[in-house]
Parts: sequence; C-alpha cells; structure tokens
Amino acid sequence: MDERKVTVWGIIKSVLAALFGVQSQQQHQQDFKHSSPWPFIIIGGIIIGVLVITLIAIAQQATAI
Repeated sequence: MDERKVTVWGIIKSVLAALFGVQSQQQHQQDFKHSSPWPFIIIGGIIIGVLVITLIAIAQQATAI
C-alpha cells in the first residue's frame, strides 16, 4: 500500500491537471485515497479566483485601449 503524504505542490498539480482535463482516473483515485477533498476544493477555488481576476484585468486593459 502506498502511504504517500499529499503535499501542497502535489495538490496544486492535481487541481491544474483536473482543471485542464488531463488528470488520469488512477491519479484522481490516488489523490483521494489517503486524504480529505477539502485541500483540493480550497486550492481549486483559489486557482479559479486568480483565473477570473486575471481575465477581468485583461478584459479591462483591452477595452481601455
């Protein structure tokens, strides 16, 4: 049995892979096998928030020109 500790960097990589749709089913199952889904949800929310803020800033810059 693989008793790996899930690191913050590992969570970020998993969230980004899932966001872009390239995460394997095996990796998905491994992520949630030994840990709670809450760190993934929180980091996913932060990443989505940063993405939305970035897109809003880009749109405002584009319309200001």
